[in-house]
Amino acid sequence: MATFLSSDQRILIEAVLDRLIPATGTSPGPGQANTADYLDGVVAASAGLARLFSIGLRSIEACAESRGSSFVEMNDDQQDEVLRDIEDADSEFFETLLMHTYNGYYSNPDVVEALGLEARPPQPRGHAVELGDFSTLEAVVSRGQAYREV
Repeated sequence: MATFLSSDQRILIEAVLDRLIPATGTSPGPGQANTADYLDGVVAASAGLARLFSIGLRSIEACAESRGSSFVEMNDDQQDEVLRDIEDADSEFFETLLMHTYNGYYSNPDVVEALGLEARPPQPRGHAVELGDFSTLEAVVSRGQAYREV
């Protein structure tokens, strides 16, 4: 399996992930749930993501160092400030980081179990819908056409 993260980047990303989704009493943080492994695989598979994350991770560390410390040595409030600054300065990186963090974290079987959910596909035991019952679409139909005829 290809990897992207260096050992220093892994330490940094695990600290970042644990600020994006802090651990609770029942749910592990992304650092404990191996979300960094998921991110590492996703980023390693895409030259565009590798470039985006390489620049983004350097930006996080540079922003922290401009405040006199490395990101991993900062307290929670300071880390949150750095992440807010990164979100403002590089929204593409931050949104991509957040999306892949959520994908990796919430697909982890340990997290799914900690949330009290079953680790299974939503169908065939998902929501029962009576054949031909379109009542759940009423809000969409009442909204009217949302596209332009061409």
